[in-house]
Amino acid sequence: MWFKSSFTIPAVAAISFCLIGGTTPAAADILHVPGDFPTIQAAIDAAVNGDEIVVADGTYTGPGNRALSTGTKLITVRSAGGPGACVIDCETEDRAFVLSGGARVEGFTIRNGRALFGGAMLVAGDATIVGCDFDGNTADAGGALFIQNSSPAIIGCTFRGNCAQVSDGGAMYNLYGNPALVNCLMNGNCAAAFGGGIFSDLATLSLVNCTLSDNTAYVGGGITNYAGVEMTLSNCIIWGNHTAQGGGLEVQILSTSSVEVVNYSCVQDLGGAYGGDGNIDADPGFVDPQQGNYRLEPGSPCLDAGDNTAVPKGIDTDLDGNPRFVDDPVTKDTGNGEPPIVDMGAYEFQPVLCPWDLDDSGDVGVKDLLFLLGTWGPCPPKGDCPADFDDSGDVGVKDLLILLGNWGPCP
Repeated sequence: MWFKSSFTIPAVAAISFCLIGGTTPAAADILHVPGDFPTIQAAIDAAVNGDEIVVADGTYTGPGNRALSTGTKLITVRSAGGPGACVIDCETEDRAFVLSGGARVEGFTIRNGRALFGGAMLVAGDATIVGCDFDGNTADAGGALFIQNSSPAIIGCTFRGNCAQVSDGGAMYNLYGNPALVNCLMNGNCAAAFGGGIFSDLATLSLVNCTLSDNTAYVGGGITNYAGVEMTLSNCIIWGNHTAQGGGLEVQILSTSSVEVVNYSCVQDLGGAYGGDGNIDADPGFVDPQQGNYRLEPGSPCLDAGDNTAVPKGIDTDLDGNPRFVDDPVTKDTGNGEPPIVDMGAYEFQPVLCPWDLDDSGDVGVKDLLFLLGTWGPCPPKGDCPADFDDSGDVGVKDLLILLGNWGPCP
């Protein structure tokens, strides 16, 4: 599902589009690509502050659809149907965007970008990047993003298979920057040197409800902070990243001048090094990481274990677009705040509150009983077996008793 959210983050509050112009703003225009303009850059060139560019579904290649520069314009460039339907394929000729100001970019898949710094985007302004997928981009440094002297908000984005082929920051290189990442997933990224997921130097960094896993680097498979870095992790999962030498910390600190604050997060090899509140060092229980599924299984120690106060105002959905702050009734709340407690990681567990309602009618009744009896016996190999409530591998007496014990309206 395409991630969509309104949000307020103090570090990027100045980019709020309701403030454009300082006085009564002119009516914003909606510019369509390719309906009104043949290329994305042509629409950007014609746009003025407050305008919105809507890019139709499809794959965009060639000059005018890569190396896109928004300048200092306060505009929105978004896809019509989200990243699953709208692709900017840079064909290894250049990056997709240079963001020098407060533009908003939303809902694209950006792939095959190639540049010296920032294979997909060079961010040198307080931009907002929402619901974008960065796949298979490469650079010498910052495989997908290179952030320099700016404070972007990066919301609900995925970074997969990006690589810093010469130096640091497989997914993101952060130099003199102050990025805030919320509901982001980084997996399968690589760096030749430091920071398979993120590398920061002389910068600040905030991650809330992000998941970093299966990233690889020579040092610091997950995150590397070099010098003068102030990093805050809240409600994050940093687990199962790799270093070329084997072992190593998920978050590598290379300077005593860096400061890390980690709270209510699941960090492998935590070892008490980061202090903070509510942290755990336990397998998060991903559904199927080998297939790229980093959602949480039932019983995960990351369920209802985050900090509600760390979630920015206006963020009410997860990376899938499902509701945040969903209570799992069989999990003890170990996080901070008034229930329901937010989960750790980019995805919020969505419990099935009435699994005995096999026909989704809102109550457990005769039709559900008949369904159960119709599937009586061994479950099919690797098949769906919804009436096997006790996970025994077959539908039998125990499952029948469970269904009868929950007869009537669903809670």
